[in-house]
Amino acid sequence: MSRIKLTDIERLILANQYEILAELKDDESYARRAEQLRDGHEWLYAQSFEWLSPNLPSDQAEHVLTILGIYSDLKASYEALEDKSGIEPHHVAFPGFDGNNEPELLSFSKALRDADRFAETIPEYGKNSHHPTTELYGRIIAKWQELGKPSYPLDKDTMMTIIDARIHPDNRK
Repeated sequence: MSRIKLTDIERLILANQYEILAELKDDESYARRAEQLRDGHEWLYAQSFEWLSPNLPSDQAEHVLTILGIYSDLKASYEALEDKSGIEPHHVAFPGFDGNNEPELLSFSKALRDADRFAETIPEYGKNSHHPTTELYGRIIAKWQELGKPSYPLDKDTMMTIIDARIHPDNRK
């Protein structure tokens, strides 16, 4: 566990917050936390922060936003198509992120959904793909960039080209 470094002022503010919670909730654990913060017992008060998720690096956040933008455009374009032949709804449905190997990406996508961002793309409780997606999404993003980063409305040929990028090169005909 990395140690949290707090200034004296931050410790005082947090100690005061914990004292208020101790009174409001009638919970002695808050009073102990306040005491630990006031007394400067870093090892003890650092445990208060163990439940915090680390900040998602901006490059990973951009990766999530890019792939969600692509799937949002795919889905909206599919819905607007008159001739949907050759494209199935699951081809344009966001597959999600792997809960075991990409939990920070899955968590961010759920947070976006909770903030009403990409609500039409991300299912209500997020989407666990149950397999790593880095390589898959890398191919999709590379193809999308190769096509000039097209956006809604995508024509059917562009959609098919992006959808086909999902298939691993070793498995293509």
